[in-house]
Amino acid sequence: MNIKLLVEIVNKGQFIRPILNYVAHYLESDRPDKNKNIVNYINVLKLKWDVKYDEALEIIDEELQGLKKGGLYCLILIEKIDILVNLSRNEEIKEVFNQLKEEFATLPKYLRGIVVENLKNVRELNFEEKDLQAIRIWSESYENAPATKGFIMLSKARGKKNEERYEEAVSLNIEAFKVLKTIPHPSGMVQALNNLSWWLKDTNKEKALAFTFPLGFYLGYYFDDDNFKVFNSLDTMFQVQKNNNDPLVYESAFIFSKCLSQLNKAESESIKNTFKDIINQLKYFVFNLDNNQHRSTPKLRDFIRKEIGKEKIPIDSMNVSEKTLKEFLSAKTKYIQPSTLRNILEALEFEITTSTPICIIKELKKKDIDKKFEINLEKFKNLPKERQISEFFTSYLVHHYKEEIDLKKIIKEIQDDSLIEQRCDYYTKELINSIFERNPKIDFNFLLTNVQKPKIYTDKNITFNGHPFYLGRKDIVKKFMKDLNKKNLKEFIENYVSLDTRQKKTVEKFVMNYGRYYDLKDIPKEFTPKVPKEIDPFVKKYTLKRKPSAISFYVFEGDEREKFVEIIGKF
Repeated sequence: MNIKLLVEIVNKGQFIRPILNYVAHYLESDRPDKNKNIVNYINVLKLKWDVKYDEALEIIDEELQGLKKGGLYCLILIEKIDILVNLSRNEEIKEVFNQLKEEFATLPKYLRGIVVENLKNVRELNFEEKDLQAIRIWSESYENAPATKGFIMLSKARGKKNEERYEEAVSLNIEAFKVLKTIPHPSGMVQALNNLSWWLKDTNKEKALAFTFPLGFYLGYYFDDDNFKVFNSLDTMFQVQKNNNDPLVYESAFIFSKCLSQLNKAESESIKNTFKDIINQLKYFVFNLDNNQHRSTPKLRDFIRKEIGKEKIPIDSMNVSEKTLKEFLSAKTKYIQPSTLRNILEALEFEITTSTPICIIKELKKKDIDKKFEINLEKFKNLPKERQISEFFTSYLVHHYKEEIDLKKIIKEIQDDSLIEQRCDYYTKELINSIFERNPKIDFNFLLTNVQKPKIYTDKNITFNGHPFYLGRKDIVKKFMKDLNKKNLKEFIENYVSLDTRQKKTVEKFVMNYGRYYDLKDIPKEFTPKVPKEIDPFVKKYTLKRKPSAISFYVFEGDEREKFVEIIGKF
């Protein structure tokens, strides 16, 4: 195995995991004894990404005892110091730090960049200046390697932020993002964008909010629901949106909640421990889109009573009977109908804040959906039928709302021309509306220079735009749908509908990653996965491109790979 080529691959971060899965699969089937050390190094990387630090350290310590000093030894040391940083084991960090510094001069040039990048980050993130010696960049060639350059910029940005030089920190993060996007290195890209929003939230909350759009977009574009980056960045978006009373805060909370609900017990424990703040607030921000009646809570009654009194609204001006309103305000009735609450809200005008009762936000969102749907249903029906099905299926795959929708029923109604407003629940309306959401251009120069003014939302001007997380995912699903043979579109959907929930998620994972790896370049030929014979008939039948199909297949690991092969056998 060529270690230099391996370093080129590893420099792309965990995005390159399917390539490493393919390499490990190939090495294990070729000469497992000879390739054991490299396979173990790959396993260490994956365990680190999965936050299984103890298992990773066990393999690392065993490998370091048996390996001769050199390229692979150095790479494993780098992973050890990275894990020790995450575990805050400072004395051990210093020991490995000094060991890497001492051996630096003997390393081949292709390894020096990755060492410099890691040592600078370790020093500037975790220690005071006196604790560790400064890291010098010995050659511009290290700094100019895209991954090294990007992460050195992130390291410098942290230094500027610690000095409270926020404008310089913001500029460095944006430059780091642009450099890392050329690789691409999604973990670094999202880290840069997350830094921007998190660091600015207490000093310039409006500008912090502006950067949550690209953060959400690239988060949805590059990461599966169970990735730690998803929870970390959604938490940042939630906090920043909450500070700005932004309507998207409710969708960020909803997405976080849905992603959390999909984790097993072991996975969810670490997330729950890390993100206690947002998890404790989810019940105040997450709502469904059903049309059930609302509980008459003291908070809701006090809010309505206060707003009616403030504006001195006469009861007879409302489209609600005096008896109904009095029984509601006096707590004589335990529930209020959605239509009644909406009629009351129509007579009022008030500012929306994150303390506004959640059932009011729910009715305002439903009202916004209805308003958009009046226009979008006609647009939808004017599309050719094949495109209606394709667009709705795309929207369905992208959103977490899919769990509430009977896809088979909707597709049949589209085919029969029987899809009418009265048959559409709010989830269906929302998915059709989302078809016509357009991605705003992400212009970092504009975000930097545009003066953001605090926006005040009222019940009369509030609108709920498409969440950037979903817009990013729509981009990648469209790549799959573009290649999918339209003659077999109906059959593909029918086969998908016939699957159980777990099987559907497996197919969705393949579809998403097909789009994510669609344009991946600069992978050495010997590291580029080939379409295995088990999925070749599926790829040919649906006219999918071979390279993204093969890479997406190797996103799966272990039994999951076998289950995917079994599932597509039904297609």
